[in-house]
Amino acid sequence: MELIRGERIKLDSKDKKIIEQLQLNCRQTIADIAKVTKLPRDVVVYRIKKLEENKVIRSYHAFLNPHMLGYPLYVYVLFSCNNITPDEEKKFISYLKSHKQIIYVAKNSGKYDFTIGVCAKEYLDFDEIIQNIRHKFPDVIKNFDISPTVQEYKYDWMVDLI
Repeated sequence: MELIRGERIKLDSKDKKIIEQLQLNCRQTIADIAKVTKLPRDVVVYRIKKLEENKVIRSYHAFLNPHMLGYPLYVYVLFSCNNITPDEEKKFISYLKSHKQIIYVAKNSGKYDFTIGVCAKEYLDFDEIIQNIRHKFPDVIKNFDISPTVQEYKYDWMVDLI
């Protein structure tokens, strides 16, 4: 999912209440959101549609537990690149995005150029994924670090920032 840039959207307290409810549970009904926010249903529908059109709401999704799905290993890998060209960057990103066990891809600023999140069944599985990336892009990757996730303590919904 690409970050969409544009003019900053001003949100009022009603928009913020709706966003908060969607982030708590995006599957709740419009009637439930209207009840909690004390807004008419048609206002809630209209405002959600506007938030989507203005790209404030980019998508709705479920947070899955990789461990429960047979992927107990979740590892962030941070890559530093060697003066990557735009064409190499496109190929690198495309490859990462197409790999089914790479579930997160981000371009960074700073020491590391890219971060990926890899789900694996075991360390040998994870190592094979990394070796394949290194083999496919030897001139792109300068070095990398890995950071296995042991426990997540916070996933912030940003609602307090708006």
